[in-house]
Amino acid sequence: MLITIKYFGMLVETTNLNQESISLEVDDCTLESIEKKILSKYPTLTNITYNIAVNQKIVSKNYPIKNGDELAFLPPFAGG
Repeated sequence: MLITIKYFGMLVETTNLNQESISLEVDDCTLESIEKKILSKYPTLTNITYNIAVNQKIVSKNYPIKNGDELAFLPPFAGG
């Protein structure tokens, strides 16, 4: 299974990447399991507040991840 991870804002500075592709051998994945994998790769992300969107939608941690999905790690946004 191949998924794309995109990083925005301060998350780009932390990972030094705008995006990366990750190949997974397991077809039964959730957003939470992918997040744990990313946090083990970039432990400094644990100190940053962020949301994760899957295919441009904010979803729950138990959301199933499928081949070709795009995950976006999004920093908090402010506005008015």
